[in-house]
Amino acid sequence: MAERNGRRTHPRTKSRHANGVVTAVVVCFFLIHGLLGSFAPSVAYSQVMRVAVWIGVGLVAVHAMLCVVTSYEQLTDTEFPPSINKKRHLVLKWVTGVLLAGAVAVHVVCMRNPGAFAAGPFVPRLALAVLAAVLAWHICVGMKSLLKDVGLSRSLRTPLRVAVCILAALFAYAAILG
Repeated sequence: MAERNGRRTHPRTKSRHANGVVTAVVVCFFLIHGLLGSFAPSVAYSQVMRVAVWIGVGLVAVHAMLCVVTSYEQLTDTEFPPSINKKRHLVLKWVTGVLLAGAVAVHVVCMRNPGAFAAGPFVPRLALAVLAAVLAWHICVGMKSLLKDVGLSRSLRTPLRVAVCILAALFAYAAILG
């Protein structure tokens, strides 16, 4: 059991720490993938990038599995049972994660079938803009937990949220103008 400001706090479990590390790597992966895709499209279609994307998919799968484990741990904790607000926040994390998975699926379909939409090239561009927004939303929702899980100061929460939103706006802008 840890203490902060004279209060007992929930100890960080190994699964939460592992998920925090995997999540941080996944966030970095998405940011690099987005930068390369937005500003160096020829690199985005290379064989190296395809391998990197599959590694990223694997890391996302590990993140999802660890989220199941950590959610179960949180919901079944008898010493520190979650408040209704923590339960709502957990639901919000899962909802944004599912929306993100849907946005990624649309992105993959758009990238693999660029001429498949009657509306023309605007649909894949709009899909990328939506993906950037949903990714930023999901990261912002989970930022406090992520910082705690990797052992960083909560004071970084707001600056990192702002940075993520600015990057998402830049990715959306680049996608629409693409």
